[in-house]
Amino acid sequence: MMGGPIASLHPLSRADGSASYKCPSTGSNVLGSVNAPVELPGRRDALKPEDATIEVFVKPGTAPSGVGERYVEGILRGALSRIVLGREKGYPRRGVVITLAILGGESIGRGGSYLPLLPALLHTSILALLSASVPLSMSLSATMLAVNPSGEIVRKPSITDARAAASLHVLAFTSKGHLLLSESEGRFNFDTWDKVYENALAVCHGTSTLSSDGDVAMTENMDTQPLEGFVRDTVEDHIRAEYAWKVDAA
Repeated sequence: MMGGPIASLHPLSRADGSASYKCPSTGSNVLGSVNAPVELPGRRDALKPEDATIEVFVKPGTAPSGVGERYVEGILRGALSRIVLGREKGYPRRGVVITLAILGGESIGRGGSYLPLLPALLHTSILALLSASVPLSMSLSATMLAVNPSGEIVRKPSITDARAAASLHVLAFTSKGHLLLSESEGRFNFDTWDKVYENALAVCHGTSTLSSDGDVAMTENMDTQPLEGFVRDTVEDHIRAEYAWKVDAA
């Protein structure tokens, strides 16, 4: 059985926040840093008077950035801008700078699809933002599903599965269970997309029920933990390790 993702918080000492994330199924290995709130020199004309400006930079490991990186940066910026509370004190007219370096896994050639890397980039971003204590309205979790030529949905598709798929789908959900992002490639119909949605929601949230505060209460999903629970556990484990001395001294 293929293991789940591996993540850690604050691997970089000189960033306000940072995270690393590795997805075994695709081999995606991403290191991310966040600096916020910061001045954005030379961009005063682009600053928002009442909100923070989100900047995202994707750096491929062995090649210069190109059109593919600019495209996925736009996707990430749009999704993250919806959950960053950029109007909190100290953030308006300043920037939240997210840098994502692709360290390993199969490289994306020029003109290749970035969908297999998108969940890892999203998870690294949200963990780095949490590490930097950037105010957020909610967290997120994301997954990629493949639909093979027979119409079967493949969870945790490998790069080989993705290349052979009739269609690929990346969906991200907020911690409240709302669809935040949907990106698809290939040919599919509405019935297929509905099945993809239900499977993606199960992967991210498992069997879910709404709690009194509107958040999603998660349970175990088949043989693996829901991704939303993985994100929360990663943050909780880091906090527990950071403040273990206080617990021991109590």
